[in-house]
Amino acid sequence: MNTQGRKSPPVRRSGRSDAGKRRPSSGVGSRLLIMAAIVAAVIFGVAIFFKVNTVEVQGNAIYSAEEIRSASGIQKGDNLFTLNKEAAAGSIKASLPYVETVSIIRFLPDKIVIEVKESDATFAVTTDTNTTWLINSVGKALEQISDSAPDSALTAEPTAPDAEAPVEEPVEQPSENPDAASGEQTQQPSDTAGTAGRDTAAEASAADNSAIQADGKRIPRILGVTVNSPTVGSVVTATNPASLNAALAVIAELDGTGLLDHIVSINTEKEYDIVLQYDGRYEIRLGGTEELSYKIDYLTVILSKLSDFQAGVIDLTFSDSSEARFYSQE
Repeated sequence: MNTQGRKSPPVRRSGRSDAGKRRPSSGVGSRLLIMAAIVAAVIFGVAIFFKVNTVEVQGNAIYSAEEIRSASGIQKGDNLFTLNKEAAAGSIKASLPYVETVSIIRFLPDKIVIEVKESDATFAVTTDTNTTWLINSVGKALEQISDSAPDSALTAEPTAPDAEAPVEEPVEQPSENPDAASGEQTQQPSDTAGTAGRDTAAEASAADNSAIQADGKRIPRILGVTVNSPTVGSVVTATNPASLNAALAVIAELDGTGLLDHIVSINTEKEYDIVLQYDGRYEIRLGGTEELSYKIDYLTVILSKLSDFQAGVIDLTFSDSSEARFYSQE
């Protein structure tokens, strides 16, 4: 028989081979079930065993640990992993305005640590409703206070030098670094400079020049700035923003120098003619905020050269020269 041209019949694969292909799918399903069981066991274990037992507070000085714990809303028995750290931190900052930053850390198996950084009141300011508020260095409203009992021990108004015959003390002029004073410079005082110091002091009342006492700390008063009625924890705005910005700039430069503890008031009604009252002894005229850092460094040098019994006007406006002037009160 001629078999040429015929095709070989197809080879059938055994059923055993087909069955072998189907077995792996059954194995994958088993593995998935096992993994799901493990995940469920872990979740169950976390829910049962990892519960908050201790809430520790660190960094607090103004508020008690209990106040911070209560404001956080975290309670014993809460799940360590499912509690909302962001919500707890936000609640603390909203309830306790002196708290500036909050960090919440979990520690296995059952501990929460709340780390806070508190801000201090830096100055006091009057609002458009004639109330007095404490504000921190970045302009955040901390609390409203009673202004009925100012710091009477600090209300002494510095007497300005006599306009007819101002006595000028030599002031060392710093070179590029105010700490490196070189030589003594003496300037003849101008009549306008002497009378300007007298007029500024005469216009300021003792009540206006009084500092605020809060928690045993002296807080300088910002004059010439009226802020819009603030809410606790909000950044204040002013009816005269330029004056508020000038005050904040001065505060920022004074911070860390040690001078701020001696400042009774900062008058920025005219942001180009800023006047500080220092311990009831010195009236410090800064002019505007240009070269403010240099002026504050220069002021530090001048104050270090003056004796404890001296008082008068320190003129750092550099209106007539690049040198500071000190008009001594006699």
